[in-house]
Amino acid sequence: MKKITVYQSVDLAISKQAFIEASKAKPTFTAEQGAVAFARQGLGSVSEWTELEANPTNCVYKAVCCDGSYIIKIKYRKAFSLAVDFNITALLRDTTTLPVPEISVLCEDTDVFGYPYLVSSLLPGTQGRDFFERPSTSDDRRCRLLKEFGSVVAAINEQSVSDGLLPVQDVTQWREDIRRKLLYNQDLVADLPEDCQAKLPIIEDLLDKIDVVPNPSPQGLLWGDATIHNLLVDDDGHIVGIYDFENGATGDLLHDQLHVAANFTREPQEIYGRDHYPQEFWSGYAEAGGVRIEPDETYLKVRQATMGAGLCWFWEVLGVFHPKTPQWLDDLESGLKSLVDS
Repeated sequence: MKKITVYQSVDLAISKQAFIEASKAKPTFTAEQGAVAFARQGLGSVSEWTELEANPTNCVYKAVCCDGSYIIKIKYRKAFSLAVDFNITALLRDTTTLPVPEISVLCEDTDVFGYPYLVSSLLPGTQGRDFFERPSTSDDRRCRLLKEFGSVVAAINEQSVSDGLLPVQDVTQWREDIRRKLLYNQDLVADLPEDCQAKLPIIEDLLDKIDVVPNPSPQGLLWGDATIHNLLVDDDGHIVGIYDFENGATGDLLHDQLHVAANFTREPQEIYGRDHYPQEFWSGYAEAGGVRIEPDETYLKVRQATMGAGLCWFWEVLGVFHPKTPQWLDDLESGLKSLVDS
């Protein structure tokens, strides 16, 4: 068994301010660059170029051309995959009636922006999260949205995917994933503060004591980020667009189903936490042919433990640690102890 190396303290504080600054730091891309990219793809001349709000891994712009409006997503950080987004969008466009972009063009050349980019036709509607949280949105319209959301996720989950087209989420490899992402990542370990480094041998020892392999759930296509904010809706709460499949994969359907459940723990709870909302989603999921899976205790414990290793994502993408890193390491240790004792 490979053993991790605990380094001498490198005196790198985990700074909330540094994390915020790294999250907000983004390059700016010009309309002139956009014009070159669109011309190369045969999409016409760019008359408007507007930056949109996006997560810390992409720069997103709205481009208005002579033949229509588009969204261009420029992948300037190492996280998720535009190719996965492109492949899932194409699959859903070809095999379902779900409202995905009619045009999607992936360019992995980096000579225009310095990074790969994905161009998609602009979908109509208001972001689902904005609609859902709007004080004027009635309970009936929220319920309608959730039911349609359930049918959308079910339609995605039932799709068959050719081998090798997408990443695979394999819950049976959970211990190897923690070792690879956290324990054996020497650059990451070297950057951890000394008190965090000291927890790693304990975590490795616990992993060595565990032989738990959770039973995989039924397999299918995973959205990867099945959340309300990745929906576009009209004024009545009907879904008119779905997007953002960068974190998609094939694998255990529980991955998507548990991700959906997190929608109802969001703040403000007076909006998201209403008791009847989960049932509205699951009603739509079932009517579209989806089957809700009840995870067993072992599966939930493994999932909770692996979520503690999520600190690696922020370090790899932003170059700094999330302020909750010490807490997440504690949670990981606690989760592993519960599996040792089970």
